[in-house]
Amino acid sequence: MTRTREFEALDAYSTLVNYAAERVGPAVVKIETQLARGGRRNAQDGQGSGVIFRRDGQILTNAHVVEGARVIRVILADGRQFEAGLVGADRAQDIAELRIGARDLPVAELSERPLKVGQLVIAVGNPYGLGWTVTSGVVSALHRELPNPRGGKLTNLIQTDAPINPGSSGGPLVDSQGRVIGITTAIVPYAQGLGFAAPTVTALNVLGRFIPSERVPPNPALGLGGTQTRIADWIVERNQLAQKEGILILEIKPSSPAARASLKLNDIILDVNGQSVKTPAEMAKKISQFTSRESVSLGFLRQGTRRRVTVTLNGKHEG
Repeated sequence: MTRTREFEALDAYSTLVNYAAERVGPAVVKIETQLARGGRRNAQDGQGSGVIFRRDGQILTNAHVVEGARVIRVILADGRQFEAGLVGADRAQDIAELRIGARDLPVAELSERPLKVGQLVIAVGNPYGLGWTVTSGVVSALHRELPNPRGGKLTNLIQTDAPINPGSSGGPLVDSQGRVIGITTAIVPYAQGLGFAAPTVTALNVLGRFIPSERVPPNPALGLGGTQTRIADWIVERNQLAQKEGILILEIKPSSPAARASLKLNDIILDVNGQSVKTPAEMAKKISQFTSRESVSLGFLRQGTRRRVTVTLNGKHEG
């Protein structure tokens, strides 16, 4: 190959990598976690990456990135920060879904297209907390298996020589069009050129087993909206809860009863006047039994700790 052709080939390669990175980059997030030990309110215990796949704040990452977290903080590419709620996690496949209280977010396209050994892939993540980083390589092999440190095996993995460093775990592996073909999940210590990702099809199958997470409009009497969510086992145990699901708050209307009662995004509502609620529909049914200006007691979780607040309801015409 002549020097001119070498330059042309490198330029074409760089153009593909640049295009893919620019397309997916705005949807890649940094994830910081504070573990459940307590006592260090603003401490950072762990970090990883993730990717937004729906405009209303649904994020894919690894289960091990958020395992045992008391607080999950998501930092967007534009610098905004949100506390996130855990919708669900599958330790066997190392896939987790988070939700943040935001709208109209940049999203990545999830691709289930067949992969070929040798095709170009790009990994985007946040290695070592240094900021967003792009690495490239090829699909080295398909259908790989690795021991899962949490038991069993990780199966059907994509093997790639694109460098995947600590902190990038949970970020997207994309094709030359910036479409997400996998979620980076593992590196092999002391080995060079061995990175692995769970295929997008695996991630989608895992998401399908989580509780449906469609946003519900704000309840007119409370002025908040949310979705049913799973509560982490350690939170259930620590608070001796009789339920494993609650309502993750994703929206609070300004000057609403919920806002005046100091409820916050990502709080999880557990009960109305001591009666358990697990879905927005259940909460709405119980709230409808009260009249305008009556007060109700809401049990809820904030950062893994059970709390209670009294809320004075709006009139039905104010919703």
